[in-house]
Amino acid sequence: MNKKTTGIVAILTGMFFAPFSWGADNQLAKYATPMDGVDWQFNGDRFGCQLHHAIDGFGTLSLVQYPAEAITMKVESNWFQEQPVGSRSVLSAPSWLKQAPTHPHARAWQWNGMSGQMDGSAEGYLDGLEQGWGIDIALQLASQRSYQLVIEPVAVKSPLRAFRQCSAALVPQPFDVVRHVTMNYATGQILPRDAQLPMLDAIAEYVAADPRISEVLVDGHSDSTGNHLANLVLSRQRADELTGLLIERGVALSQIEIRAHGQRFPLVTERSAADREKNRRVEIRLVMSEPDSERSEEIVSD
Repeated sequence: MNKKTTGIVAILTGMFFAPFSWGADNQLAKYATPMDGVDWQFNGDRFGCQLHHAIDGFGTLSLVQYPAEAITMKVESNWFQEQPVGSRSVLSAPSWLKQAPTHPHARAWQWNGMSGQMDGSAEGYLDGLEQGWGIDIALQLASQRSYQLVIEPVAVKSPLRAFRQCSAALVPQPFDVVRHVTMNYATGQILPRDAQLPMLDAIAEYVAADPRISEVLVDGHSDSTGNHLANLVLSRQRADELTGLLIERGVALSQIEIRAHGQRFPLVTERSAADREKNRRVEIRLVMSEPDSERSEEIVSD
């Protein structure tokens, strides 16, 4: 590595991972909610959880989690639209303490217009808030202007506890994953493989949690090998067995429509054993009684 490259790396390392420091030439604007005005809020359900905090004069900081995803941290500004040349966050000591946290969890941020999102999981920041640490977010502009957002760990314990409880109760998979699931079968196989059963658990949990699910379609298929009528029977057996497993997991029989198609609707033209396996399948589709609204928007807008 040459001297020029080494110097660039040193600059970037200092920008994103050194403690906050502001040069004398920087124009620093600091935004923090007075401690007597801090009002952390929680809202969520089995499809998403959010913990948010208003930053006086700037916008809102949110910690958000959705099924099967890591916790993310975001900032939505009421006015800020400039693209920072550098932005990062750290855990920090609140104003009434002198020592710094042992693990500050320094992270870079990406900004798009008035929205910023921290790179990577925010689990460490949630842990930090539980332990009494605050959050500092720095934004450096090309014009040498700088912004510092200070979030104090005040009045956060109760809404944070609610967030943790919400997180533990999230459905295993989001609707985009369970809305249309295909399970493939070996030749002559009737029952799904053990490795496929967790997906049935996820489907059943989603159906139980979301009252908008009006119908569960279970469609059995076979490959084209052998007798047409035998394939039709086999596809029905597969669909019936899978339906039984869904019922065991709490899905009501009245919600399920079972259909057997045999070899009539192949996914691919069968030129190989791999092609035939793609056609040996049971498809499960969830039907909503109303258009699917984006629950992420519902959570964020509350």
